[in-house]
Amino acid sequence: MPPHPRHEGARVRAADELALVAPLVGRWIERLLGAHEPPLTVAQFLALQAAVSGETAGADMARRAAVSPAAVSQLLSGLEDDGLLRRVRSEDDRRRQSLELTPLGVETLRSAQLEVRLGLGAFLADLPPHEAAALADALEHVAAILGGVTPPRRPPRPKPPGPMHRRPPRD
Repeated sequence: MPPHPRHEGARVRAADELALVAPLVGRWIERLLGAHEPPLTVAQFLALQAAVSGETAGADMARRAAVSPAAVSQLLSGLEDDGLLRRVRSEDDRRRQSLELTPLGVETLRSAQLEVRLGLGAFLADLPPHEAAALADALEHVAAILGGVTPPRRPPRPKPPGPMHRRPPRD
């Protein structure tokens, strides 16, 4: 049975609003994390959160940290070099490794989460509690969906223009 037109209109409106607000929220989060001490990128912040939740498989970590599978190793190496994360090889399977936050990593993640919560919470201060709860429920559902789906591939980069043709000199 096709969706009710009223429901479909609500989904279209929600998608339009999400498309408008998500990049703005993303920019705020980038700025908040960049001003944090130590500064973090969004990918680093998401990787630390994923490590705490037990996401250690490469593809899962890539999805949760919003990076390509090829970039996961470099991302984790950087966090390890900064003393925020430790990779521990499994004794049962030497190819597998678990991720643990160091004490500095735990403190960094907690303070970054608080910074983001306070920074974004200021925008939500005027929302009635029932609307804030509805927004939180809806975003939790969206996050669960997005966390399990690989984003669409980026389009290929445009090819550089061919050799420039020289114009004949003017007389």
